[in-house]
Amino acid sequence: MGIDVYTLAAEFPDVVIQVKLTDLIEAAHVFAKDFASLNELNTNKTIMPDTLFTKKEVMDILGISETTLWRWDAKYNYLHPVMVGAERRWRWKDISAIIDGTITDNTGNPVWSAEKSRNALRERG
Repeated sequence: MGIDVYTLAAEFPDVVIQVKLTDLIEAAHVFAKDFASLNELNTNKTIMPDTLFTKKEVMDILGISETTLWRWDAKYNYLHPVMVGAERRWRWKDISAIIDGTITDNTGNPVWSAEKSRNALRERG
């Protein structure tokens, strides 16, 4: 038996629930993928707060490799991580700028497109 959290929140906004940390982390990953899907489909320009994403999450959202992520920071100055303790995280506003096409290469073309990402994912298998 599942609980629809959205309905629960709408009907009982003052209810307090306890959640295991592992479940909360899993939910965050699901939400991140949902938001990425929304932006990829370009059906809704969802504005997110300054959320920080892990390297894996950024790679999944953009459909890029670890090498590309590193190159976009070190070589091309496109996407910069912030340090949280000893770990790197990437800002949603920077990721969304790439998704929206506002980050361009030296020829003025967007550095990322959903189509390029899909093709790369297909090639990786």
